[in-house]
Amino acid sequence: MAYEIIGTVFHIDKEAETIPTKKGGTLYKRTIILQQRRFDRNTGQEFESNYPRLEFTNNNVSKLDGFKEGDNVRVSFDVSGSRSEDMNTHEVKFFTSLRGFNIEHYVMPGLQRVNQQPVYQQPPYQPQQAYYPPTGQPPYPPQGQDPNQPPF
Repeated sequence: MAYEIIGTVFHIDKEAETIPTKKGGTLYKRTIILQQRRFDRNTGQEFESNYPRLEFTNNNVSKLDGFKEGDNVRVSFDVSGSRSEDMNTHEVKFFTSLRGFNIEHYVMPGLQRVNQQPVYQQPPYQPQQAYYPPTGQPPYPPQGQDPNQPPF
């Protein structure tokens, strides 16, 4: 099941971390930490922020290229849980991670940027055709042109 989260990039790893796996392979991991501002519904005052940490692994590591701290983003992710047992003490531990698989820039409603292009763009100018009366002839000939010749 996929989830989405919207926030501001608080921290982003510059390089991917290389982690050897138990099977002799290599896992590439890069993390991003978002800041989500929270507001009281009744007073509108800001209170404690939320800082979720998401991991991008292997092929998804490169999707973080082009993002920087301060960018507003929307991240698609899934929740992954694992179970690990210590062989000596037989103690069982559980781990949960948020695995990102897509990220995109997001313009928050009500937030305007200085250099952002307007949403509405006027279509390019298209000249309109000249109107001719029902006879199909121009109402008068242009100066210096034979009235019996078409204007084209």
